[in-house]
Amino acid sequence: MNQLILEKRYPFHKEYGAVQTVDENGEQKVKITFLAEIERASHFKYNIKKNNILINDKAPDLVIEKLSAKIGSLFSPLEVETSENGNLKQICNLKDIVNSWKSLKPKLSEYYQGEKMKRLMSSTENELGSKNTIQNRILNSFFYRLYFLPFRDYLNEEDKDFDLYLPIFPFKNKVRYSIAAAEPELTETGNLKLKLSGKCTDVRSFVQIINNKTATEVQESTCSGEIDFEYEFNRADGSIFSVNAEIFFQDEEKNTRKINFKLNPISTK
Repeated sequence: MNQLILEKRYPFHKEYGAVQTVDENGEQKVKITFLAEIERASHFKYNIKKNNILINDKAPDLVIEKLSAKIGSLFSPLEVETSENGNLKQICNLKDIVNSWKSLKPKLSEYYQGEKMKRLMSSTENELGSKNTIQNRILNSFFYRLYFLPFRDYLNEEDKDFDLYLPIFPFKNKVRYSIAAAEPELTETGNLKLKLSGKCTDVRSFVQIINNKTATEVQESTCSGEIDFEYEFNRADGSIFSVNAEIFFQDEEKNTRKINFKLNPISTK
């Protein structure tokens, strides 16, 4: 049954609605919603568009938010390539994105003023100058990380246990979780359902994680956390039908961070 999940048949075109919430110490800090179109153009190539991005149920309102949205629009559509196991490999249209930025930058510089604007523009300029930096920044978001899990590698392992590194904190090194995959089940609608569960096994302290440090010596894990994922796959083409994910993290001081991510189909063309 595992092999049915992994046999993606191209081409296909899917439309989803996504909702991501982040809670800190039981209080919701941010809610992000957007629409996503994913087209599998060839065996390893995907075209991705993100539209109608709302933050806390509102369109960008503040000047800095509008500027961030304009810069973010450079990355839609995004053309990506995966490796054979389904893991993201690279952004294919990065050259086009850089050229679009060169055209957009003078217009933004003329319209938007202020120190915050200059810092954001400078940060964007620096990131686009580094292929690795911009690819890591984009491809390591929860949306891309969860949609492009390398299921072929994970599910073909005999014990089905694996390590998964998740972007718990924006722009920081990912946090390690040890994951176990249950046997896939057939749903009443004919989809395949797969559940993943696990716990945080990162041995770094919170300070090391937040400062992008590695453990300097052998140490026991001081942070804790759990994950609970549920995937459904379309049997007709092997594509993802829906994702329901909950990630929990707690540091040594018992401060908590919980991330919920839901992806549901709008269209199944």
